[in-house]
Amino acid sequence: MDCFPHVYGQPRLKSELGRLFAEGRVPHTMIFYGDEGLGKTTAALDLAGALAGRDVSGEAAAWAADPQLAKEPVLTAAEERVWYLRPVGTELRIDQFRLFLDAMAAFDGAAHVCIIDEAQTMMPAAANVMLKTLEEPPAQVYFILITHDLDALLPTIVSRGERFPFFPLSWEDYEALLAAKREQFPFRTPEETDEAFFLSGGNPGLTKEMFGADGAPQPETAMQFWERITDSPVPFSEGTAAAVQDRKEFRRMLRWMLLIGRDLLVEAEAPGADLVRCRQMAQREACIAPAWDGGRAEAAIETLSSADTACRRYISVKNIWDMILISLVRIRKGQ
Repeated sequence: MDCFPHVYGQPRLKSELGRLFAEGRVPHTMIFYGDEGLGKTTAALDLAGALAGRDVSGEAAAWAADPQLAKEPVLTAAEERVWYLRPVGTELRIDQFRLFLDAMAAFDGAAHVCIIDEAQTMMPAAANVMLKTLEEPPAQVYFILITHDLDALLPTIVSRGERFPFFPLSWEDYEALLAAKREQFPFRTPEETDEAFFLSGGNPGLTKEMFGADGAPQPETAMQFWERITDSPVPFSEGTAAAVQDRKEFRRMLRWMLLIGRDLLVEAEAPGADLVRCRQMAQREACIAPAWDGGRAEAAIETLSSADTACRRYISVKNIWDMILISLVRIRKGQ
């Protein structure tokens, strides 16, 4: 039986969990971890459906299509055999776990699966409610914890589960996914697909973030940011005026800022080498790259990487933006 009919790539996961499923030895507490956009939630829903004995992809698609359901603390599928918990606001709350644990007391002998998405948003009080159950779950109950930030999970939670990493897709798997889901990835030519793979590193979710609805890359705002930080006499005030407030749009721009920063590092340390990733910005990058030599580009990338982590942990976008501006202005000045 194919436990992961909707998952592209991840051969190690499919092989290992497929074998354990066939042998009846699927771990009762699992942690799916890796970068956002690699299919962890899809894989968890597929495996939950296999354990519950029915496909839940249709019900899961309905969850995604109805914005009202985003406000629900707990969602269920397969006649309440599959439970799905995700953050309400910025964190998983104690009452969500209590709803599940109260229901669990009445479960019959059939397999039930509890998927805990964004598990790193569990606060200690909520995690403590689950610890005993995760350590000794009932024989018919399985837990799948999903996180893109394993280090943010409490060590006591990590120690309760068996970990399964997710990796970027190979070119073959990436190409197959884009061909199967053209409505989501509207690239028109093989060259556009090549560029998307190159820029995203084989991450489908990142591809969606970085490209517009027409499949075109949109790095202009990020390029303007770098030019402003490099050349403007008042970069902080101009940067503050150009601040992005929406978290999703901010993360999208931050991805492009990081990619351009890596190009500047390459250009500063190896000028003329054909190693840039944002090829459509290559000439503009070459103009400002000398200002970021001597380790400045590397320090800037470290700052932006920290900003990305902070954004994923729901720290205020305004505070993150101020930190980026202050830090990069100082780095640019060699301070």
